[in-house]
Amino acid sequence: MSVTIRIDHAKKQFGANTVIPDLSLNIRQGEFFTLLGPSGCGKTTLLRMIAGFNSIEGGDFYFNDRRINDLDPAKRNIGMVFQNYAIFPHLTVRKNVEFGLENRKMSKAEKAALSDEFMKLVHVDAYADRMPDRLSGGQQQRVALARALVIKPDVLLMDEPLSNLDAKLRVDMRSELKRLHTETGTTMIYVTHDQVEALTMSTKIAIFREGIIIQVAHPLELYNNPANLYVADFIGNPRINFVDGKAEVSASGLTVNSVLGRMTFPADHLKDENMPQEASFDAVLGIRPEQIAINTSRQSPSDIEAHIYTSMPAGSETLVTVKVGGVSMVIKALGITHYNPDQVVYLSIDTTKINVFDKKTENLIKYSVE
Repeated sequence: MSVTIRIDHAKKQFGANTVIPDLSLNIRQGEFFTLLGPSGCGKTTLLRMIAGFNSIEGGDFYFNDRRINDLDPAKRNIGMVFQNYAIFPHLTVRKNVEFGLENRKMSKAEKAALSDEFMKLVHVDAYADRMPDRLSGGQQQRVALARALVIKPDVLLMDEPLSNLDAKLRVDMRSELKRLHTETGTTMIYVTHDQVEALTMSTKIAIFREGIIIQVAHPLELYNNPANLYVADFIGNPRINFVDGKAEVSASGLTVNSVLGRMTFPADHLKDENMPQEASFDAVLGIRPEQIAINTSRQSPSDIEAHIYTSMPAGSETLVTVKVGGVSMVIKALGITHYNPDQVVYLSIDTTKINVFDKKTENLIKYSVE
């Protein structure tokens, strides 16, 4: 069984320091929901409030329709996976997995059957009789997952569980976590500062900033249509290109003049609720590196002349930095292509993919069209 989680106007303080001022959130049953943000933004604090490890200074927390503010953590039926694995060094893999079942009214045979099931699920059944010091970091984290899942929790809480693993193991474990979510259907809440983890595994992501949720959306929606400049800059590697411009509003849409020239966006691509009242205002164009095509000759009259600053091969792609009217832009080009410093190139940009932000409010006013 998994649960829907509802948080209404949560507040958390540590002394005089308000970490979460006023937070509301809905997490649907069976979601893989990620709390994403930089260190110290309040995401782990919120996770520990859900678990019952941190006190709640204000607001209400619900599992389905049951208010859990004063419910003992042991009675919330949660599984928890930590950054440092937190498995017992003096117990075998099997005994570690079975530990969560100690207070359940089950026979030894029932516990053994369940531990077998979940050790197989996370692929550590071959190590059932090993001690933790004979396991790799990835294997230890799998044991921690099996121990958290064996109790069949209503919600699985994970706090930076992959951060201590090396790069290859992180990739492998991301795949495993996604598979486990699909197979178990458990509501999962995952805390990370790693946007790759969030974008690849989540069904929904909440972007945190100083205890406030800035945007909640599907990963692709976050990437393609960030709510504001902060989200746009936080999501994406390489980072999004920002270009300042002057915007003019008319009945037919929006026109932005910048070093990239004059670009016009139709009215049906605009977010009316964020549109400034002024007919003319300062705007910022947001252009992802992979949305720019680069050529050594002009392919169209609308192509933009640029000069190569650096060119860095990166395996299956080349990261190219160019200068356009004194503005630096990064381009992600497929394949390995060599360019010379100061070489003249021409850029082609699909304007339907460009985001436009109001520079004053930093809010999105023109969204990317798929």
